[in-house]
Amino acid sequence: YTKPMEQTARLLTKKVIAVPSEVTVADAARVMKKANIGAVLVGDPERPEGIFTERDVARRVVAEGLNVDTTRVSEVMTRKLVTVEATDPLEKVFECLGRGQFRHLPITENGRVVGIVSLTDVAKMLRELASDEKFLAGFADEANRPRA
Repeated sequence: YTKPMEQTARLLTKKVIAVPSEVTVADAARVMKKANIGAVLVGDPERPEGIFTERDVARRVVAEGLNVDTTRVSEVMTRKLVTVEATDPLEKVFECLGRGQFRHLPITENGRVVGIVSLTDVAKMLRELASDEKFLAGFADEANRPRA
């Protein structure tokens, strides 16, 4: 048995879906709806130009009154990607999601995106782990450990 924080980000990766940078916001939203996801990478899925999320739709498109049928995702995507290496501990995933207030986090391997994790994925994993008595005992041990 390993403690959850010793596991790697690879456990959380989900298939990457990407759209070309020239697609419209409406088309990207349709892709997200069909795949039941909240974000798509923009451009080359392994080396994306950015990420386009539901939050981008709300804040950068709808709130600004932009036309979803003419606005390109490249105009409103999040350009600066924050990523976590697949070999990084899960703790780093949690830290990046919390510190950056992200809901989606690309996972990389040698600089190439190999997956993406969402807060929903993290919540599902924690629910499964919480049902495991060994996890709860380990979590209690970790929570009660003296801090340096």
